[in-house]
Amino acid sequence: MITQAPLVAAPQLPHFATPSSSQLDNGLKIIVLHLPGQHVVSVSAVVDAPLGEDDPEGVGSICARTLDEGTLLHPGGRFAEVLENSGAVFGAFQELHGIVAGIDVPSTRLPEALELFAEALTTPELSTADVERHVALRLAEIEQQAANPGFTAAKEFRRAVYSADSRVSRPLAGDADSVASISAGAVQGYHHSRYTPDATTIVIGGDFSGVDPVRLVEAALGHWEGRSHAPAQPLTAPGDREYRLISRTEAVQANLQLGGFGIDRTDPRWPALRVALYAMGGSFGSRLNLLLREDLGYTYGVRLSPSPLRSGGSFALTGSFRTEVTADAIDQALATMFDGRPITEQEVANAVNYYIGSAPLTWATAEALVDQTSRQVLNGQPEDYLATSLRALSEVTAAQASKAYAEIVTPDELSLIVVGEPSLAESLPQPDSLPPLGTD
Repeated sequence: MITQAPLVAAPQLPHFATPSSSQLDNGLKIIVLHLPGQHVVSVSAVVDAPLGEDDPEGVGSICARTLDEGTLLHPGGRFAEVLENSGAVFGAFQELHGIVAGIDVPSTRLPEALELFAEALTTPELSTADVERHVALRLAEIEQQAANPGFTAAKEFRRAVYSADSRVSRPLAGDADSVASISAGAVQGYHHSRYTPDATTIVIGGDFSGVDPVRLVEAALGHWEGRSHAPAQPLTAPGDREYRLISRTEAVQANLQLGGFGIDRTDPRWPALRVALYAMGGSFGSRLNLLLREDLGYTYGVRLSPSPLRSGGSFALTGSFRTEVTADAIDQALATMFDGRPITEQEVANAVNYYIGSAPLTWATAEALVDQTSRQVLNGQPEDYLATSLRALSEVTAAQASKAYAEIVTPDELSLIVVGEPSLAESLPQPDSLPPLGTD
């Protein structure tokens, strides 16, 4: 018997919950995602508190990390106990464009968990002992990161791609010098000036059958007072290009980042660029991976991907290579990236099928959708961005992808950071497209 494989249709655009928005009298904004069947509720507070050029570096991160160490009502370890008894999990972090704090909790315990979440946001203890402990932890983290060649390559790449006066060119959580000088008073002052209702959006998602989530949020946070003194959202600009080797004696492999200044999601070329970068180096079947991993065996894999910010961004080829093949790997990568071959219709189809086909799984839970919506708030994007961005991806043509790639990924705008054996200085290529090699 002869059988034929069934025809598989292209994935259809997924549908997501329509958010509803409201605002309390104190300026707090609320976005609700009603998700029937999702009985673990996710709640996120997005604070419009970007890192400014004059902020003491690292204070925002220490503040976020210390929020759940105790509150005025439940000081010290007591807060952790009552939070655990409610079944909630808390987390918070500071990013370039603002602060995100959140909890995940069973829907049956949502009212009490929201009250505790409100305590951490509005009246954290921020004691001297807790701040000093988190400062020590951050200093240990910095030391560990310095020993990681991949992290070092990424940090130095940001320093090269973004201008020195762009906040993103420096560690978002501060460096050893700035962190070591952080005091409890500075953290408390930061919280007072940044964590305010008029700068905060609550995103809450889950099954709210028979429950009014807005009333619950208002009961927990409607009394919150204060006016924000946060700086304006930062702009970014390209930095001076660099081609640099950072020496790691006796390293058996080299880590590299190769790329440049890019675009953000508001640029009309953004969907086409995502497709083009996926085709060139965004999957194991991409051109760069097929060459460097499958054909040459130089690496376990590379990735060429964008890192958009609210304003501007970057793109980078990242990977690690055996020391003895690093020089040729760079040559081969540059040759492939700029060989002039257009993106094909099949490559576009592969990229679109991946992005759209994986979307229902990627955003299958309340936590994932709340996280996505929170990042949209953080990036100043509209509430329907997820649906419209997938639709825009589905409409990209091969000609558009090829054009966006050629306009944005240009050889004369590249920086290259290599972290590896000092002897690589003698073998690394000197392409015309890169500035003279510098070494550390």
